[in-house]
Amino acid sequence: MLFGAAELNEPVSSTTDQRMKIPFWKLESIGNDFPMFHLSDVATLGPDVDGALKKLAIFASDRRFGIGGDGILAVGLEGEDVRLRMFNPDGSEDFCGNGIRCAARHVHELGWVGFEFNILHLDRKVPCSVEHEKISTTIGIADYTPEKVPHKNGELFNQTVWSGMDSGMPLSLFGSALTTGSTHVVIPTTVIPDDDGFVSISSKIEVDPLYPQRTSVIWTKEVEPMKLQIRIWERAVGETQGCGTGSSAAAADYLRRKGKGGTVEVINPGGSIFVSMGSWNSPITIVGEAREVYRGTLEFSP
Repeated sequence: MLFGAAELNEPVSSTTDQRMKIPFWKLESIGNDFPMFHLSDVATLGPDVDGALKKLAIFASDRRFGIGGDGILAVGLEGEDVRLRMFNPDGSEDFCGNGIRCAARHVHELGWVGFEFNILHLDRKVPCSVEHEKISTTIGIADYTPEKVPHKNGELFNQTVWSGMDSGMPLSLFGSALTTGSTHVVIPTTVIPDDDGFVSISSKIEVDPLYPQRTSVIWTKEVEPMKLQIRIWERAVGETQGCGTGSSAAAADYLRRKGKGGTVEVINPGGSIFVSMGSWNSPITIVGEAREVYRGTLEFSP
């Protein structure tokens, strides 16, 4: 594997052992980090773009043998809009709030777009605006509908979201299950669990049969009114330093329990973002930052 400076217009090229060189940009937002690729470069790897993206995600996300990241991002222009695709380290495609902000920073700095534009991400059109270091994105509405989350029970709001065994003892946890583009179980607590409890319980909830597409787990604690601290177990990833859709789910669930709207500061391990909505079931706007960490060229065999 070869790393080095990559010009913005450096084309994908072949190497003698049939490996391909593909440029990348490493970006992060509140500690959620991603190698960024261009869809036009991925398309040169072969006719199966979906297959190439899945393999690229598994390889490039590896922190020992690849670039390292909580998944990969791939962007391209689609008419006047920007198309974004995000893949987890296991090759599964997902919706990513912090990834949208990273993509917005990247395409704006490349001059592909101006200060206000739309990003097409899965089935959503996300309005974005860039103002100096701050990036604002409006990702849609929180949804507790069982078929949308999805899960196999009726609406789960302030109810039992998981029952099982931990450390040989039966345990039931109360919280909510909702989607903000990606599936989350939100567990309000007065004490964020320690490392052992966090990993043990969160990993069990992720793969519980109640959640057929797996679920992320967001432990949330009210630090003061309209300010939450969270700890994040992301499906297909494990613990992460930040999660935009998870922060949005925590804020929406908090506002629903409070019966009001407003702006909630959500303190992720990697930093804070600000989540606003007129009420819990109105469009969610996230304001935060994103930055390029470095860029390079990756050797990859598709």
